Amino acid sequence: MRSLVLPMDLTFLQRELVRFDASVPIEAARTPPTSWYLDPAMLAAELASVFHDRWHFAARSSQVSSPGSYVALEVGDQPIVVVRSDDGELRAFHNVCRHHAACVAEGEGSTEALTCPYHGWSYRLDGTLKSAPGMGQVLGFRRDRMSLSQVNVTEWGPFVFVCLGEEPPDLHAELAPLKRLLDESSWQQLQYTGSGSYTLDCNWKVYIDNYLDGGYHIAHAHKGLAAELDLSGYHTECYETWSTQNSPDSGGDRVSNGAVYAWLHPNFMVNRYGPIMDTNLVVPIGHDRCEVRNEYFFLETEGAAAEEFIRDSLASTDEVQREDIDLCANVQRGMRSKSYDSGVYAKSETSMLLFHQLLSRDLSGLLP
Repeated sequence: MRSLVLPMDLTFLQRELVRFDASVPIEAARTPPTSWYLDPAMLAAELASVFHDRWHFAARSSQVSSPGSYVALEVGDQPIVVVRSDDGELRAFHNVCRHHAACVAEGEGSTEALTCPYHGWSYRLDGTLKSAPGMGQVLGFRRDRMSLSQVNVTEWGPFVFVCLGEEPPDLHAELAPLKRLLDESSWQQLQYTGSGSYTLDCNWKVYIDNYLDGGYHIAHAHKGLAAELDLSGYHTECYETWSTQNSPDSGGDRVSNGAVYAWLHPNFMVNRYGPIMDTNLVVPIGHDRCEVRNEYFFLETEGAAAEEFIRDSLASTDEVQREDIDLCANVQRGMRSKSYDSGVYAKSETSMLLFHQLLSRDLSGLLP
């Protein structure tokens, strides 16, 4: 049962949702009001809806490929653990001991059982309770009713996704066209090489908006990236719950064969270009702060030439990320201005409008 939004917050939510008309075409639409980005009550509502009912990136499949391997994470404010059980099945659970709520897994690794560090309760990799020290004489204690609470989990391409909702959408059907597009690019031949993260002084949606503007800001804010892309042919394609921004082959080493920047609602991106792929996961850590977690994949990883190419590529990526950090912090500051409440969409920002429409739909599900 969802209980993160108090009744008074529902009144606020209803009032603020009405202020964004999701049915208006982009030529006449106004962006959501600044309250969506500035008020902590909106983040509470998002945790209860957007981050509850949608599929979310959890791990790379390679992290949980063998029995006993696990990854602990958070979806919104919910601790989750994904584990490969002894029978080879991929499973996910709320990472909460049924005794006094301590987390039974931290980080990632391999284990024979999920054991609570607080009082030693131990769970098998299928989630059933294995042992509960000192509980044998407790009246009415039912071991069979003390399993870890399960969470929906699936693999898509080289990734693992989880969904907290009881009736998750069909991720594979939704993303089938994107899967075909990425399969054609031989994305699963790429090798994971590392990860990094950035903390931004902005609401998580500010970063998503920035990503989804259809390349509008690239020529002005990312001179290095603009030189690598064919912006004259840059275009956006929107689907039901995801979109791609596409750039033709520019002839450069990093963007040979073009680039595809795919966004999956609400907060995961897959960027495929040349012999490279990187992913972005945007995690709210407050109503006005977020963390962007990146993972990097390359076709060639061994040898001096490959290592130099990876170093140069990561340096270019870091430059773009730091430019976006400044841009997003600038926007968050500007949204506090009493002179601004909502803006308009450029014609290239169709994917941003889709994001806002999906947010409105998700949040409306909380209303009576």
